Amino acid sequence: MEQTIDVRSLIEQGDAQLKEIEPRAAAALYAQAAQQDPTAVGAHLGLAEANLALGQFPIAVRASEEVLRLAPGTADAALAQAIIAVIERRYVDALSQLEVVAELDPPRAYAHALRGYCLRQLHQPYDASLAESKAARLSGTHGLNKLFPQVAPAPALVALPGGAASAAAIGGPSMQPGPSRVSPPVGPRPWDQRSPVERQVTRARFATRNIPIATYTLIAINTFVYLVCLVLSGFNLTDTTGNVVTLYGIAGGTTFALPDPFRGSLPTTLQQDPLQAYRVVTAMFLHESILHIGLNMVSLFFVGIITEQVFGRGRFLAIYFLTGIAGGLLEVFLIPNGAALGASGAIFGIFGAFGAFLFLRRRALGPALNGLIYQWVFFLVINIAFSFTGGIALYDHLGGVVAGLLLGALLMPGSNRRRRAIV
Repeated sequence: MEQTIDVRSLIEQGDAQLKEIEPRAAAALYAQAAQQDPTAVGAHLGLAEANLALGQFPIAVRASEEVLRLAPGTADAALAQAIIAVIERRYVDALSQLEVVAELDPPRAYAHALRGYCLRQLHQPYDASLAESKAARLSGTHGLNKLFPQVAPAPALVALPGGAASAAAIGGPSMQPGPSRVSPPVGPRPWDQRSPVERQVTRARFATRNIPIATYTLIAINTFVYLVCLVLSGFNLTDTTGNVVTLYGIAGGTTFALPDPFRGSLPTTLQQDPLQAYRVVTAMFLHESILHIGLNMVSLFFVGIITEQVFGRGRFLAIYFLTGIAGGLLEVFLIPNGAALGASGAIFGIFGAFGAFLFLRRRALGPALNGLIYQWVFFLVINIAFSFTGGIALYDHLGGVVAGLLLGALLMPGSNRRRRAIV
């Protein structure tokens, strides 16, 4: 147990040195970790990253191959493939692998910085700037671009045999090249061998990588539903929940303006007829007034964008809906004679998930954590205080934030490097 803790500590120290743009010191720490535990994926991946910065490309390739052998199909493996592709000047292939990293582990700042480097090599400065800015936000430093070759390496590289730890100490005299072998091509098919459709899909995915599509879509849906409610209520900006006979010929009911299939969460009805549980979901898209939807959508805009970038679209949407449902169900069973509507339960959920990210990634965030945590606490206190005022679904909010904290911890995109170091 003591040895595994030491390995984890060495990897974390190496990560810190690499973040401070000290690749030589980082390489020594990663090499020590790999010597203590040759199966520590994080040590080998760190060696690849550090030696890429030092210009020791054969060592970086060998360390990357160790990662591919130890952790195939993971974010670490995809990043290792990207490093090999960068060394071999296959920047489009590197971007494809970095796309995989972004899906499996969105908050990995190094991967976004490497993506920015590849985009600059492909003469796409605008997209490169977006990727570099995202890396800076996640890492708290703008210097990660210094970890990549200023001059493109030669395409034909040779990987050294033997353990990466012994060779990677810093590329010193201990590195004895033996019979060399050319590293086999790794990654997807070359760009010129792909069909026009594949190329177009790849371009579209790259073009929308930094756009919080899920957040914008949720805001658009909520706004559209409110506008429909507004029309059905006779353009009453302060109350869209009155009785309305719609074009469908169905009475809107005693609580919500929309016809029955779109009504919100009615706790008593739900307890009597569980088949109407859909109302817990539809209630998340209904708002009572212009002020109600305005405050919720502003909150969703500011909290949703950064949370979607951290967790990725799929996890973000899962957190949004699951926490919204959890908050709605809590409100249903604790306030059986009440009725709740609005997206605030789900918004509190993604806010809780972002809090889980801040706590679990506090070491990686470094100095940037203080400002983020102060903003998070301030927002949480203010909104919970408002939740105790009249007319607000308190349990919906509390249920959402607690569910968000739990789901954020469970769905946190994690690097396998530290997990494997402590097994």
